[in-house]
Amino acid sequence: MSQDLALLPYGVENGRRVLYVTYKGDCRMLHVDGQDLLFTTRTLTDTLYCVRPGDILQLLPGKYWPPILYDEDAGGTPACRPIKLTEIQGWPDVPITIRGMGAATLLDGGLGGVPHDSLLPQMKHFAFFKLADCAWIEFENFHVENCWPSFLYMENSSYITVRNVVGKDSRYFVYARGQSTHHILLENVRWRQDPTSSMWRDLLWLDSKKKRYFYYNGGVFGSVGISGSVVMRKNTICDTFNGMRMKIEKNKGDSQNHNVEIYDNTMLRTRDNPVEPEGFSTNWWVHHNRIHNAHAWFSLDGVGGGFWYYFANTGWITDKPGSMLDPNRGGKVYKYDPEGPYPTKPTFFFNNSYSLYNSLIKEGITAHLLHCNNAVLFRDEMPLLAPQHEGVPCQMPEAVRRPFPDGNYGNDRFLGQGFMPDGWDPTITFDSDLTNLPWPPKVVDNAQEKNGVCDPKAAFADPNQGDLHLAGGPPKGCPVTLKAGQDWPAAEDWTSGPDTPMGAYGDDAELFDGPAFAFLEPKVPQGGYTEMPRLVRLEVLKDRAVLTFSTPLAGPGPVRVRLKLGTEKLWVEAPLAGRTLTAALPASLAGGPGRKVKKIWLPDTLAGANGEYATLWSSVLSGLRFYPAGRVPGVRPPKPVCFCNCGEEI
Repeated sequence: MSQDLALLPYGVENGRRVLYVTYKGDCRMLHVDGQDLLFTTRTLTDTLYCVRPGDILQLLPGKYWPPILYDEDAGGTPACRPIKLTEIQGWPDVPITIRGMGAATLLDGGLGGVPHDSLLPQMKHFAFFKLADCAWIEFENFHVENCWPSFLYMENSSYITVRNVVGKDSRYFVYARGQSTHHILLENVRWRQDPTSSMWRDLLWLDSKKKRYFYYNGGVFGSVGISGSVVMRKNTICDTFNGMRMKIEKNKGDSQNHNVEIYDNTMLRTRDNPVEPEGFSTNWWVHHNRIHNAHAWFSLDGVGGGFWYYFANTGWITDKPGSMLDPNRGGKVYKYDPEGPYPTKPTFFFNNSYSLYNSLIKEGITAHLLHCNNAVLFRDEMPLLAPQHEGVPCQMPEAVRRPFPDGNYGNDRFLGQGFMPDGWDPTITFDSDLTNLPWPPKVVDNAQEKNGVCDPKAAFADPNQGDLHLAGGPPKGCPVTLKAGQDWPAAEDWTSGPDTPMGAYGDDAELFDGPAFAFLEPKVPQGGYTEMPRLVRLEVLKDRAVLTFSTPLAGPGPVRVRLKLGTEKLWVEAPLAGRTLTAALPASLAGGPGRKVKKIWLPDTLAGANGEYATLWSSVLSGLRFYPAGRVPGVRPPKPVCFCNCGEEI
């Protein structure tokens, strides 16, 4: 070792301090910026004593267990001591990042065993990380296993991100509680709850639901009584009981479960419900997901609220769950129940594509429902598929993938006789859907599907492999319109237009876009929370780029924006209208191959009409940046002043 090497206390990455973490806190030689440097490292627990906003806690390669308490003199059973973060907070867009090195950094819950009770996760239960009153913290680039009941548990925390994590085991991979918990992002998480794949085929549904294997009754995310703003995107979850499940505290009613976005996820072999709100939910957006083999896809039984939007989802069945001795293996897409509460605001299911052996809806009661432009095609014989190739997420061994054909299911699978048993609700409409079976009595007797298409020859391109493009192209559907404040929380109307197709794909073979998420501020005296405007849609059209934010922006415009398209950078003026910025592209780039936006710089003073600065959190463009224009750190921007026509301030 060279005598010239100095022991460094930390590194620097893009202006952020990097604190290096090892399992024992020793000295490490690291190759940084082309040179070998000697750093002092800390244990993860010790590092938390000196962390500050903007820090990166870089875990170096190794296997990490939580601290273990072991009294050698008493000879007691060793016990895990979870890593607890209390009142540790980054700043808006200056988070604290706890980061691994992918597969080289394994977090093992070790002795954190399955609890012997059926309680949902609480602070008293094990989790590798526990958060209390924390904010602006990121967890990324780990491999995780053996964390029961949870890998990450939080209470009364906000702006928490879990990104690029590969995990297995756990009842709930991430769990949250507390009225002041909001803004949670899970993206690019790959989680396999049951590594044996036995839950899908070999375990009885009832055993996983609430008996011997009850500890599987969870999901990649779960919560009780949180305010909302949960984003789940680009995740792959497989061999699970549920995909996600959010419950309420009954005494807090409609102040919970607002503003949930679940999109661009792949869910494979879900034994119960891929998406499950419970009790109450408002402004849920479930779109562009891929669901392959699930029991009851969208659970909406006994859920009040509304403003639910399900669009451009594709789902297909190639294997039935359970053995032939299991009574709970029939399944359906929409799960309803005769018991209330029922939604009091609209529900929209439009432009989805489903390839089914089971039912669309079997039974139950609901209200305020529009179901249109969906392609719902049924099959009677299940194929015997070859084993999946290596590299496919969570492939199942051939021995447990052989399906059990059950024969013909009957022709009332679109709507069963048990749906709306007490009479048709006038707030429910089914129209412009495509199916390949004769319309069942529930449709015909209640004058539904006036513009629907029943075509016995309708077929998907390759449903066995999940290709749900309609063979021959999609028929023309009907426009879907969302009226401002009436059908959705946005301040503007939206329409899908006259060229709306049936099914999830348009004439261009691309997935249907649908509307851009709009935030709904909870109208409650306590427990409400605000939204920092965030980028939820970026459209690069022939001659312009349109940026849509979750909430209206404060004017006046235009806003000076810097774009990087291809290899070229340019400044443009972007007029502001409501929650959108529209940047005109120069003629030299309009329509050209360099139209792909790689980076965007916005002024750091950009703010919403609600008086909150715009944020990078959960942006749909990872290349979004702010340039300095006068923002004061830690200070909210001034709220805009409005005047009526007579000049009186209002």
